[in-house]
Amino acid sequence: VRVMGNPTQFYIHWVVGKDGSKGKVNSPADNPELVSRLEDTGFKRQARWLIKVLDRTDDSFRLLEVGPQIYNGIKMLYNNKRWGKVTGYDLTILKGPRGQQPLYNVSPNPKEALSSDFKEKFMAFNDRINVEKLITPSSAAAICERMGWDANQATAPEETSASDDDFDFTFE
Repeated sequence: VRVMGNPTQFYIHWVVGKDGSKGKVNSPADNPELVSRLEDTGFKRQARWLIKVLDRTDDSFRLLEVGPQIYNGIKMLYNNKRWGKVTGYDLTILKGPRGQQPLYNVSPNPKEALSSDFKEKFMAFNDRINVEKLITPSSAAAICERMGWDANQATAPEETSASDDDFDFTFE
């Protein structure tokens, strides 16, 4: 793959629904009580990143969702003075056998500029992708329905209004 821009971080929970189906839900970051309930039930919150990439197997643009191992592998290359900006070369991401640590390895390929005909294709891809929509926290109602939980027990507390007088903060 060729990284085409900065990653966007979000959080997920892998859950088992009331019907026994397994899947992921975007962490309801706007509802700390529901996040706690998911975690107390064993569905820990996990960081993920969406990265716009050029898939070199067929030269098409895609969104790649990665976990910490791949993200950290890319970040290590970015921070390495010899490799630097990861948009300047392709990366090979290999998955090892189950149980191997690390499970994923990220390797750089020789630096090579992209041809200019990719620019228009990327702009069209970028215009039709709404990353924010993909990483929006799942609603409490949708999560509760999937889990078979009472939605009334997973609502965020009512907001209380705060004024500037509530805090004694000064720059002195």
